[in-house]
This record gives sequence, C-alpha cells and structure tokens, in this order.
Amino acid sequence: MIHRRHTYAVNPASPTVRRRRLAAELRKLREKSSLTADQVSKEVGISKSTLSRIENAQVSVMVPVARSLLTLYGVAADDIEALVQIARDARKRGWWHAYDQVLPEWFSTYVGLEAEANEIKTFQTQLIPGLLQTPDYARAVISAEHPDAPAAEIDRRVELRMRRQELDSPPRLWAIIDESVLRRPVGGASVMRAQLERLAEANGQPRVNIQVIPFAAEEYGSMGSSFSILNFSTPDPGVVYLEYRSGSLYLDGDQVIEYTHLWAHLTAVALGQRASTAVLRRVLAE
Repeated sequence: MIHRRHTYAVNPASPTVRRRRLAAELRKLREKSSLTADQVSKEVGISKSTLSRIENAQVSVMVPVARSLLTLYGVAADDIEALVQIARDARKRGWWHAYDQVLPEWFSTYVGLEAEANEIKTFQTQLIPGLLQTPDYARAVISAEHPDAPAAEIDRRVELRMRRQELDSPPRLWAIIDESVLRRPVGGASVMRAQLERLAEANGQPRVNIQVIPFAAEEYGSMGSSFSILNFSTPDPGVVYLEYRSGSLYLDGDQVIEYTHLWAHLTAVALGQRASTAVLRRVLAE
C-alpha cells in the first residue's frame, strides 16, 4: 500500500512532543494499512507490547524500528526520512533530564509537554500552580511532600520548579484557583504574603490570567479534583494531565473535549480577572 506524500514538521522543541506526534502518526499509518498489531510485531521483530507502548508514546521508538514500520506501511521514501528524523529527535534529552535524580518518569513526561505547550489551563483546589509559585512557597510544599529528603535534594527540586518558569517562550497561562488555596498559610504568614503578592502582580501580565472561585460560589463541578489542559501550536489535539500521589494520567481524544467543557463551566463560576485580583488584595490586607 503506497501512501500520498505528506509534509511532516521536524522542528518542535520538545522531544516529548515529537514522541507523541510520531506515535500518533505510526498508529494512524498502521490502521490505514489494515495490518493487525500481531502482524506488524511479527514482520518488524518486536513484541506486541512494545508496539503498543510505541503507539501510545510511552517509549521512544528506535530509529531502525521506525524505519521498518514506515516501510511496512508503504510510506514514500522521502516521508520515511522526515519521520525517521522525528524519531531521532524524539530520543534526544530535554533540559529537564539534568534533574533525573529528582524527577520521576511520570512527571518528566509532563515537563516535556509543558516546555512545548503554547497554552496551559490549570485548575487547582489545594495549591498555587507550580508555574506561579515563589521559591519559598515551593520549598514549603516540596518539604511537606518529601519530609525525609536531605536538604540538597529539596534544593534541587525547588531549582527544577523555578527552572520551569524560565522558558524562553513561556506558554499562555490561565489558572483557576479555589479561594481556599489563597487562605491556606503554606510556609507561614510571610511566605504566603509574598506568594499572594506574586499572584496579584502576575495577574496583570499579558500572558497570565488568574481567576478565583470564591467561597460564595458554594458547590461547583470538579471541586474535589485538580487538572490541567495543555494545548500546542502545532497540529496536536492537546492533552489533559491529572496527578495523584505516585503517578499521573494523560488523557486525550474525547476526554480532552470533556475537560474543555468542564473548564468552560469553571470559568463561568469563577470571578473575572479584575475581581480575582481584588480578592487577592483583600486576602493580603486581612
């Protein structure tokens, strides 16, 4: 089966996004070829589980395997080279890999996606979003999460969180925060005061929008669970990120649509940007 020529972009900055894009393309090509996963795994010489992990972007595909898969699917020679280059780039290490000792694999994927996203929508019920935390607030949170960690490890984790805030092309950040987050004195009064000042200042910046859901809103959808939606400038459907104590979930497809609808509900419940800044100032004054 011979496919038409396509144009494949090979220059996204994040190897994590490259891996996702290549995985989606490989899955689509296999489905168009009408080959089953069993047939492909036998032809290429990899296990069915490995093929599944490649197509779900859980692992980077080795270049020879990528070439074999694309050849099997009948992809044109020039397109094979473009996609193989994406496979090479997807195996490169991002800046965040320097923090591998304190960065679990499940969160490393998120940092890679975050580095390429052009917009992040995050809803938080317990904590200030990581991209808006001050160093002292971050240290208090991280120390509470890792009470037995040595000081050097805590320092490294805080450094990573601050490094995530220093991208050359930061994403547009839209954060919705429950009022309870503002009133929990993480790190003590002085630390929290500085954190609230940071939020109030950030809410006037061009690429930052912070909305607060006040106590007066009473109950609302998703009030017990935080989530983030990451969108990309390239043709990518986006991804929903959910985090729990020892891991995370990455949702796509129809689930992104579902969470986008939930986000629209939360924006309607939350105060507008100016009113939210007023709440921040009021909590500071109190």
